[in-house]
Amino acid sequence: MKNDLYKIAKARLKKDEDVFDVIQETMITSFKSIKKLKNPLCFKSWLIKILINKSNDMYNKRNKYNIISLEDVKDYKNSDYIDIDMVDTILDFNFLCDHFEYEKRIIIMLFYMEKFTDKEIGTILNLNENTVKSKRTRVIQEIKKMIERGEKKTWMI
Repeated sequence: MKNDLYKIAKARLKKDEDVFDVIQETMITSFKSIKKLKNPLCFKSWLIKILINKSNDMYNKRNKYNIISLEDVKDYKNSDYIDIDMVDTILDFNFLCDHFEYEKRIIIMLFYMEKFTDKEIGTILNLNENTVKSKRTRVIQEIKKMIERGEKKTWMI
């Protein structure tokens, strides 16, 4: 679960120290608010929702002035051929962070890495289930097009 929380926070935040701060704040908040959890079976999605909210708060605080540090600038290299039909199994965390905005990253991560359903993701992100499904489908189509063009090699998770 620790790695899951790290990846979800890292999808929003660049610096590891911010990620660890947000995870710590999430744990403290969840501990203080555990009595508010109505269904213990929903603990993981409840915790992730808290983490996402904390990550968004930290992101907004850090990016108030839209400053981009030099360490955030990365070089991209063209890749070797990769099988387009394997797109569902080759999604890589860094690939998502490098190529997609936050909402798309988090939907893909929650669906493929955390195995949440579209309905559960909708609940976590306050989106309609069909909206989640259509955004997820569009991202997969974008990834397939990128692979066809040979834009970026991806590695298996």
